Amino acid sequence: MSSEEERRGPPQKVRISKLQEAQIAALLELEQAVAALYYDVGFDAAEVPPRTEQDFYRLPRDHAVRVAEADHEVAGYTAWRDEAPGVAYLEELSVHPDYQRYGIGTKLLDRVFEEARENDFRELVLRAWDKATWAQAFYRKAGFQPVDETAPEKVREWLALKTDGGRPFLRPGERALWVKVPVPVEDED
Repeated sequence: MSSEEERRGPPQKVRISKLQEAQIAALLELEQAVAALYYDVGFDAAEVPPRTEQDFYRLPRDHAVRVAEADHEVAGYTAWRDEAPGVAYLEELSVHPDYQRYGIGTKLLDRVFEEARENDFRELVLRAWDKATWAQAFYRKAGFQPVDETAPEKVREWLALKTDGGRPFLRPGERALWVKVPVPVEDED
C-alpha cells in the first residue's frame, strides 16, 4: 500500500450511477491511468488504446454504462451489453489505480450482475489479457472461468459466433472468460 493510499484510506461512500456528461473528463483521466498499468507490463497504445471523449459519448448507444464515484470522485466504470445468443458481454470494467483494492470493481461487477439478472441473462462473458495479472486475479476471484468445452452451450455458441468464418476476435495473449450470473442471496427476515 502506498503512502497516498494510507493517507487517503478507503472511500467512505461509493455511488454507482449511469454515465453523466459531467463525468467524462474524469473518465478520460481514469483511462490514461489504467492504460499506464498496461504499458508498464509491456503493452503498447495499439493494443490497449485509451478511450477518447467521442468514445464515451458513443458508448451508451450500445452499452449499459455505469460509473462508480468514491467520495464524489470518479473511481471506475463498467460497460456491458447483450449479445447473441443471449449472453451478457462485459466490454469494460476499469478502476482507477488510486481506487483499486477498495471493492469498487466488485461493486461495479455486482451492478452488472444485477442488471443482467433483471434482463434474464444467465451467463456473463468477457475478454481479458493474460499479461494483465491483476485483472485475471480479479476475475478468477469473481468465479470467471475460461470458455472451453465445459462452458454452457450458450457461452460456447457465443464464442463460435464471434469467430465464425475465421474472423479474429481474441487477440494473441487474450482469452475469453465466462461466469454464471449469481442468484442473489435472499435476505433472511
